[in-house]
Amino acid sequence: MLVLYLTYIDSEEDKEKFERLYDTYKKQMAIVAMAIVHNEVDVEDIVHDVFLNVATRHIDTINRITDETDLRNYMLKATKNTALNWIKKGKRLVYTTNERNVEPIVFGLSDDTFIEFLCHQIEYARVLDAIKKLEPKYRDVLYQHFVMEIPVPQLAKSKNQSLAATKKQLVRGKKKLLVLLEGEKENGND
Repeated sequence: MLVLYLTYIDSEEDKEKFERLYDTYKKQMAIVAMAIVHNEVDVEDIVHDVFLNVATRHIDTINRITDETDLRNYMLKATKNTALNWIKKGKRLVYTTNERNVEPIVFGLSDDTFIEFLCHQIEYARVLDAIKKLEPKYRDVLYQHFVMEIPVPQLAKSKNQSLAATKKQLVRGKKKLLVLLEGEKENGND
């Protein structure tokens, strides 16, 4: 699989960095994915999706991360999010076991908790879709901070800009996101 990913990367330096990334984090990513989906076949697909996304779309982001801990956190967070999205898209049902049998996790929720869970998932998907519609400089900073949970100082460092500039981008991005969400609500798209 490594050869496939490397075909998407142009620079020899980026290929070497990606290869180190692959060798260093593949097993850790599989452990994170397994903790969420509990299925080896799905784990392989999830880890593949993460590496493919990095190779095709996010190699510049990887290059901006200079701290090894931040890089590890980025890869594991990407794996966690991909696994959760895998579940949300219904590719697999998550099962939990009790002493008597195996049942889908949603059956263990009360009606109120299930409705709350469902509303949260719908709102999360709506906000995520709205973030994707923003112009790149706001989309990237909002996605990295709120979805990937990258702290503002690390985000500023990865973007090679001041902390104040990053905070200003977040504030402006949040305002634009609210306007976009309100516009969708008024147009009946919610």
